[in-house]
Amino acid sequence: MDLLERLKAAKNKLSKVDTIVTNPDGSQIIENRDESGKFQKAEDALEIVVEEAPLEVAVSKRRQKRVERLHRFGFVVDLKPDLEVALVANGVYTSSQDVASEFKLLKENGITHIINCATGIQNLFKKHFIYHNLELLDEPSARIKTHFKATNEFISNAVAGGGKVLIHCNAGISRSCTIAIAYVMWSEKKKYFDAFEQVKAARSVCRPNDGFMRQLREYEDELFRFLMCKAL
Repeated sequence: MDLLERLKAAKNKLSKVDTIVTNPDGSQIIENRDESGKFQKAEDALEIVVEEAPLEVAVSKRRQKRVERLHRFGFVVDLKPDLEVALVANGVYTSSQDVASEFKLLKENGITHIINCATGIQNLFKKHFIYHNLELLDEPSARIKTHFKATNEFISNAVAGGGKVLIHCNAGISRSCTIAIAYVMWSEKKKYFDAFEQVKAARSVCRPNDGFMRQLREYEDELFRFLMCKAL
């Protein structure tokens, strides 16, 4: 048997392996190799079905089946919702997407305005809250700084009118916390590190990605350069 035949025989003995691929928007798919060796999509790893009424988020049977499949692969899938509502500044809160789907919890915290920084997450209660949406991926290259002016004004106007603002993304770790930090820097005239520590003290999982941290430092330079010029 020559080398090529031995390699083919060894290849045929290999076990088939499914690979979970996470897309930039956070969605996941399962891929495997076909007989030619090319990757093909087997199925979406997770699927969430949102039902409009009665204002509840339902987990589909199909999703449950796939979660069970992930368990068989040895993955630990945490379906427990993150319902922490973190007060990061006067009238300003951050959270994961889970809070944004809990109508009762939103009302209990007096939320009137919501900034949705998530991808693929609908505004569920448009009749009850005022929304501001950002179409932004949690990627270092995403230009989140270009949104600071609009989000700062949205939050400031809401709080000035006696409202309370919830800022959420998907996990409540990077995008929403970045928007909150920028607001604290702008409204309280704080430098990046101090604003970061303030938000992190309330939301312990706060961790803007490296690109967002770099943009927050750039924003600090712009803010304090403006304040210095204004003082002259």
